[in-house]
Amino acid sequence: MRWMILGTLVALTAEAGEKSYVCKAETQTCLNEMAARHKRRGWVGIIMDIDDKTHLVTVTRVVDGSPAKAAGLQVGDVLLEANGVPLADESRMKKQWEQLHPGKTIEYLVLREGAERKVKLTLGELPPEVLWEWIGQHMLEHHVKLGPTASK
Repeated sequence: MRWMILGTLVALTAEAGEKSYVCKAETQTCLNEMAARHKRRGWVGIIMDIDDKTHLVTVTRVVDGSPAKAAGLQVGDVLLEANGVPLADESRMKKQWEQLHPGKTIEYLVLREGAERKVKLTLGELPPEVLWEWIGQHMLEHHVKLGPTASK
């Protein structure tokens, strides 16, 4: 599974991982709420894979110009903790990520080439093109019903 961290790790995993989920909000309301919510949250700028069996979080891409790139996160890094909280602890992670806004600092415990190291970064603002891509993906996956008549 692939996800991008913007500062709402738990919320994104739920949205990205549950394709059968149908959003209960009216489309325009959902769009407005998503835009407002994600604009307030900090952006890291990585794409990652989460192993379904081990739950290990591995960086697969570091976005150019992102806080992650500036801090030195690398492809292949395994993220173990964020601010001392194991990434596998979803309830604690959700509480933590809801508090992280642009300008706040986060420290990852990273496993790189067999050694643990800490990587500290300052969260940035989510670029508008990323925000709209995520909102568009949510709308397609959770609001649009494609069926036999969709191609007519």
